[in-house]
Amino acid sequence: MARDQDPKTSRLYDRRTVERSIKKGLLTRKDYEKHLKALDDVAEKGVYGGNEDDDDEDDLAAAEETETETDEPETPGSEGAGPSN
Repeated sequence: MARDQDPKTSRLYDRRTVERSIKKGLLTRKDYEKHLKALDDVAEKGVYGGNEDDDDEDDLAAAEETETETDEPETPGSEGAGPSN
């Protein structure tokens, strides 16, 4: 939602609820189409895939390694296994 838009108005044009707004008569299909054409093209601001500098794979490997170290199952006879008879 754009910061300069009225929240009530922007809800009418929300793609998740626009069909409901049209059915209720709060908005016409023509007004919605006009709104869509008036939107700025912000495709250049998006991130598609990754780039060479992206090191998410390293972050993922480090997270998996940490998870493996902390979630090791206890083996019988180890401390904390319970009282022995």
